[in-house]
Amino acid sequence: MRYNFRNTLRNYILDILALWSKPNPGIHILNGHFLSLNEAASPDLFAGLLNRLRAKGVEFIDFDLAVKLIVKQQLPIDRCMVAFTFDDGFEECYTKIRPVLNSFDLKAGFFINPGFINGNKEYRENFKKETVLTDKEPMTWNQVNLLKEEGHIIGSHTMDHAMLNIRNKDILEYQLNESKLQIEKRLGMECDFFAFPYGRLEHINGTAIKIAAQYFNFIFSQDNYRHYYSFDKKIINRRHFECDWPSKHVIYFLKKKKL
Repeated sequence: MRYNFRNTLRNYILDILALWSKPNPGIHILNGHFLSLNEAASPDLFAGLLNRLRAKGVEFIDFDLAVKLIVKQQLPIDRCMVAFTFDDGFEECYTKIRPVLNSFDLKAGFFINPGFINGNKEYRENFKKETVLTDKEPMTWNQVNLLKEEGHIIGSHTMDHAMLNIRNKDILEYQLNESKLQIEKRLGMECDFFAFPYGRLEHINGTAIKIAAQYFNFIFSQDNYRHYYSFDKKIINRRHFECDWPSKHVIYFLKKKKL
């Protein structure tokens, strides 16, 4: 009940604020998790969002290109360019989101937890109930591999969706290095991309960033989206969205950005 009230209030406030919003120039990385909490939702929901954004002047670009342009500081001054990523590796990323992305000839980034994919029934049920708070199943390795073969980026989200604002270096090493090794072994590719779980800047610390930088070329948050970088340009920032959001809410978050 409390969640529903907060969500209704949030949507009401955004409805008002979004009345004056428009897409702003720059490169915006939007990060989602699933199609919708409504299991009966159709992929047309996401396709409709993309069409409405495009009608407002938004241009879609591949995730890896967005990262290259940000790193090179080749930022558009008169174009609003949007790339997409998805965390947690839910099965509907493959069954419902992938077909829409492919229909737009758009390559996204998918950040996965190998432990969730490998886990037995008990592990998965605990992961869904205690960690990601949804009953959605994970992709299989075959599905992840097909995403890779189609040109989508596969990145790490730690082994077990672990909180990284801890001091235990053994745990950090395992969560970061083992996830990279698992992905590379299963997919036969170099894993250069990492997004830390929970996404806010307080959910990671300097020790974890230092270790992550030893294994990955690019590290991503889901925070501080008005700036391209955080932690002295060690982390590239993304902005949270979900595929079933109203387009005006998404547009509201396409703000002007600073390096």
